[in-house]
Amino acid sequence: MVDVIACFLTCGYTESGAMQFFLKKINDKYDYRQCLPNKTIKKKGMPKKIDDSINGLTGEALLEKVYEIIEQHKDEYSKCKAILIEDDLDGRFEDYSQEQIEEYHQKIICEVHARLGKYLPVFIMYASPEAECWFIADWENGYNYIYCDSGIVDDVEVNARQLFVYHLKKHIDNNILKEYKDDLEKYGFFDGKYIKISDQIIEAIQTDVKEEIKQLPKVNQDYVDQIVHSRRLHYSKKLHAQRMLKNIRPDKVADKCKHYFNPAYQKLKEF
Repeated sequence: MVDVIACFLTCGYTESGAMQFFLKKINDKYDYRQCLPNKTIKKKGMPKKIDDSINGLTGEALLEKVYEIIEQHKDEYSKCKAILIEDDLDGRFEDYSQEQIEEYHQKIICEVHARLGKYLPVFIMYASPEAECWFIADWENGYNYIYCDSGIVDDVEVNARQLFVYHLKKHIDNNILKEYKDDLEKYGFFDGKYIKISDQIIEAIQTDVKEEIKQLPKVNQDYVDQIVHSRRLHYSKKLHAQRMLKNIRPDKVADKCKHYFNPAYQKLKEF
């Protein structure tokens, strides 16, 4: 019988149904059971939909829901090998010292143990600031894969797709990441204001990069037309982010995401 790690995930479409594939690549000795989000609505012929009561839960609201579920089902979860909590960080630790972060983690672990009524290892994993940084960290298996090699963009020929992805990478580095290009997990604050990277990438893929390509001198006009008029060159967390999360390599992410992801990756890998 395979040991189970109970997984409580940020309640978004990127992670729901795809995180287990990613975690299995870190350590394949365990069965990763998605315990949150644990309510989905499925209509015939339609994709699964996260229940409105939990859709979008993150941060303290997510933790409160995790504690509630664990307390309600402590007999079930106490039989698991470990508990894993994954969340988007969204700049939450801006200006925190390492000591403050450790204290925050210990508080979470103590709450989990109190609700379980016993000790279990607790893994806390962050996508900082969001999972989109993981897809940038492993570019070849992330954005390059989804727009060039996944088969999703079937209305743009291969050379035009490569042109688009080349300029997407350039735009993300120079216009979105800027000073955070070499330190992805620290991304988020500009002039004291937090800016969501997923919103920036949606805008880049659906509008900005296409406009930039239109302005390029000496570029194949047929490629430009294909890119501009493509129905497939957009960004959806349900479709694109889930596929990328299943495809990226955790070791590649750990190489670039050293502050928050790497420590959790190493602990789970060695568990």
